[in-house]
Amino acid sequence: MSKEMTIIALGIWIIITPYLGVPGSWRTVLLVLSGLGIAVTGFLLRGESIARGAGSRTSRSYVESPATPQSLHEPAHEDSQGINSLN
Repeated sequence: MSKEMTIIALGIWIIITPYLGVPGSWRTVLLVLSGLGIAVTGFLLRGESIARGAGSRTSRSYVESPATPQSLHEPAHEDSQGINSLN
């Protein structure tokens, strides 16, 4: 099961647990364990997100795009339909 589906399943489990008729002490234990499961899964997802973000930042390089003949004649702030900053 993916980590995202684990979060969804534990969330649904937490929603329905109070209505199952489980004794109070067991319900408390089940909810605490479910909360810990969500926290651990969240930390794992956060770690994967940080690892993905760090890898993509280091592999990018700056490349200036060449000027096209059309862009040399038209100011950058005006639209091709004649809309300018005064409209």
